[in-house]
Formats: sequence, C-alpha cells, structure tokens
Amino acid sequence: MRKLVFSDTERFYRELKTALAQGEEVEVITDYERYSDLPEQLKTIFELHKNKSGMWVNVATGAFIPYSFAATTINYSALYIFGGAGAGAIFGVIVGGPVGAAVGGGIGAIVGTVAVATLNGKHHVDIEINANGKLRFKISPSIK
Repeated sequence: MRKLVFSDTERFYRELKTALAQGEEVEVITDYERYSDLPEQLKTIFELHKNKSGMWVNVATGAFIPYSFAATTINYSALYIFGGAGAGAIFGVIVGGPVGAAVGGGIGAIVGTVAVATLNGKHHVDIEINANGKLRFKISPSIK
C-alpha cells in the first residue's frame, strides 16, 4: 500500500492520480481533526460534502469522531484537473509563453477528462478517523 502524506499541492494530487491510475492501494494520511479545517480541493475530490454526517463528524463541533468510519467516492474530474491542468499549463509556458499556458492547461484538462472516463467508479474509499481524531483515507481498487 502506498502511503501519501496529504499536502494541498499539485504534486500531491499528481502522485495520488498516478497511484490510482496504476491500480495501487493508497492510504492518504492527514493531520486534520476538524471538517472546517479541510482544504476545499480535498473536500471536492473525496466528495466529503455528500458524506458528512454524524457518523464521522460531530455535528455540533465539526470535530472528527475518533475510531469512526464511513465510505465516500472520488470525484475523478476534480482530481485530474487539480493534478493535471497545472502541469499542462507549466509545459505551455515553457513552449509558448502565456498563450501556451492557456493551451497547455486546456490540454491537461482534456487529458484528465479522458482519464476520468476510464477510471470512474473503479475505487473504493474508506474514511477513517484514528484514535487521535485525525482523518485518513484508504483507497483500494473496486473488485468487478
């Protein structure tokens, strides 16, 4: 199992995207203890707004409930945009300046859209809150 320590960076999202595309099991480790502290990109990729409940988030305080579990899904479109369009834009700047950046970013997004069609729904995601109340995700390929 590949362990990734979460950071809200394009590099992290690229590593996650690559691991999922290669069919690896992944554990994403975070230091977050409250839902309100999570970066919006993380909430979007793991569709946490759809799965936020009293099962793993204390509705009164927003703190994570130690030893709790839930399941969620991956928004592959968001993952490929956060982890791919930026790389395309960087390549575009090198090749063609600002216009190249726009074209490169667009190409990165298109490549991501195609990849989404092949990956969509192919992973099972468990939300786990450890004994210290910290969030982690365990991702495994779905068996079909």
